[in-house]
Amino acid sequence: MLEVLMGMLFIVVLSSWLLNMNCLVMFFMILMFKFYDNGEYNIKLIMFLLSIWLVIMMMMSVEFNLKTYDLLLVFVMLLISLFLTFYSETMFIFYLGFEMSVIPVLLIIYGWGYQPDRLDAGFYMMLYTVFFSLPLLLGIFYFENLQNWSIIVVCLYLMAFLVKLPMFGLHFWLPRAHVEAPVFGSMILAGVMLKLGGYGIMKISLLKGDYIYLNVQMIITISILGGLWLSWKCFIQSDMKMLVAYSSVVHMSLVLAGLLTFREMALAGTMYMMIGHGLCSSGLFCVLGLTYNRTLTRSIYLNKGILSLMPICSMWWFFFCSSNLSFPPCLNLFGEILLFTSILSWNIHLYMIMLMMGVFSSMYSIYLYAFTQQGQMSNFFCFKNFNLNESLLMMLHWLPLNYLMLDLLLMILY
Repeated sequence: MLEVLMGMLFIVVLSSWLLNMNCLVMFFMILMFKFYDNGEYNIKLIMFLLSIWLVIMMMMSVEFNLKTYDLLLVFVMLLISLFLTFYSETMFIFYLGFEMSVIPVLLIIYGWGYQPDRLDAGFYMMLYTVFFSLPLLLGIFYFENLQNWSIIVVCLYLMAFLVKLPMFGLHFWLPRAHVEAPVFGSMILAGVMLKLGGYGIMKISLLKGDYIYLNVQMIITISILGGLWLSWKCFIQSDMKMLVAYSSVVHMSLVLAGLLTFREMALAGTMYMMIGHGLCSSGLFCVLGLTYNRTLTRSIYLNKGILSLMPICSMWWFFFCSSNLSFPPCLNLFGEILLFTSILSWNIHLYMIMLMMGVFSSMYSIYLYAFTQQGQMSNFFCFKNFNLNESLLMMLHWLPLNYLMLDLLLMILY
């Protein structure tokens, strides 16, 4: 019944894409009070609500005309594939929805990308996701009833999710896809598509969690060390979009390492981090795209002095960069605390690596904000400030990211 109501709600919003505020308030309240329901995490509902919410934000970021109404079909196709993924009862239907969700993103990159290199980026994305998903299909058909699992069989099941997350070493397709995708493509790619890997690991852990737990020590170690390495790599990026893309991989490395420890607090931290990162990363790509529309460059060296030219833009940059470094009351803070605790409870000797990872993953957000907003431009320009629709779009990213903290307080009191 709830799924039918959510489908009807989306049809109402889709038919009036200008988004009646009453529908937004009702949707937001459902998202808040269903985050933690009757002492259990309603993971399916949480992920599908996040998908609908971000698709609404994508629609608001597009100026619709006769040439862009094809996007509505792509958005509907995307939501159908995500619905199959989150609400599938069998692993085969889950696999179909999991793979179908790549097609709308590929169409967005090919159809609305900016540069000719989008062809290579789409090819890389399809090559990585499809090639590494074939072992999952093989595992569904041939290893479903296998009793003695080895590390090879575990990798067969997890490889598709590790690529989609993505894990360090399997992440090379993601920065290219982000750079070549339009603004709304990066929003859905960072907001929902990366979360399919985490959801898939949760789903497969319910079936074969004992076997996976005995064979994931190397994956956790590589994930933590890779997250630390990529947090260093963020400091040498000149493209702001590339920096935000690498920061997404750093956060997802922490999610992967914490989730595979199979602690209860890790599950809670994963949910908080996936929701928080989905809103925060989507908001960062959105404000970056709005800035690019005015300065016509993504270079971190050429975007200077935005604070004196567009103070409202600088305000949103501050909000989302602070949320990206898990500044309270952002939802990312609770997720990182729980994930760090679960990893250290798994192996206390990782405390120095986790300390460095926490410090450097905060410093590159400060670096991004300071280098782009402060300073003085070589040429003085007068840019058009954010209009009401753009400020509303940014607010609808930031408000749930920080307001959902109240749901955690209600959960503690409950």
